[in-house]
Amino acid sequence: MRWWADNSELNGIKEAEIPDILMFGGIAVSDNAERELCIAVEAIKERYADFARAPIKWNLKDLKEIYKKKEMNDTYNKLLGSAREWRMDVFQAIASVESTLIVACIECFSTKRDVLKQRKDDLARYVFTNGLMRFGLHVMKTKPPYAQVVLDWPDKGISKPFDTEYAYAYSSGKTADKQVTYKCGELCKLGFADSVYFTNMLHSTMLQIADLVVGASREFIECCIGKKDAGQGLGCLRIVKDRFRGAPNNIFGRGLILPSGNQEFLSCVRAGIESKLNSA
Repeated sequence: MRWWADNSELNGIKEAEIPDILMFGGIAVSDNAERELCIAVEAIKERYADFARAPIKWNLKDLKEIYKKKEMNDTYNKLLGSAREWRMDVFQAIASVESTLIVACIECFSTKRDVLKQRKDDLARYVFTNGLMRFGLHVMKTKPPYAQVVLDWPDKGISKPFDTEYAYAYSSGKTADKQVTYKCGELCKLGFADSVYFTNMLHSTMLQIADLVVGASREFIECCIGKKDAGQGLGCLRIVKDRFRGAPNNIFGRGLILPSGNQEFLSCVRAGIESKLNSA
């Protein structure tokens, strides 16, 4: 079983100078489900863009220059023009296979640009920790013979927040600051690989799927806190809501994790899960 995970960020309700909420998560699947899902998603790409290996993201415009450099503007324009359709098709594919969605969020208490930049690596480690703990619990429950964590290559190539946290979780079952014990115990006793793996999202269909899950989750949270009207993110999550860990009644805290001291933020998202997601 692998947990394919990616990151994103957004501005919360405190009007921070730069994004103050970090997100990290994606999709956990067995080998068989992974193969089935990759085949389905590549068929979707072929249908809309005539190229099964075309890279996709929730915000496809992030890839515009890459398509331009590869002289694939026609492929890019086909995908951009049909983004709403293929997004929905991909989420239908996710819903059709045995999979588990785990997405964690963390909010910085500061709203100042300098502080947020200084704390970004720490926040990245914390939010990764929260997701990794839930994946560990999922592995402990489902008992696959082997477990891996595969991440997109980190911003600026700084892998230390993830390497360090994983190493402590693997060997000691504790966070790197030794303040929290993993409820699943040491990852080494659960059949986990001895290190986290990194790859390039542009060449990984599974990481592209993880990006879509996190992108839709970001839009959903923005809707919950009043930053955006209900958009396609909510519609896509409704398709896969039963794939979130803890579904149907315990998504909050198990599949969508928000350890924040901001009670307004927590209340908005908890209410959104009940009124916008589970009510569909």
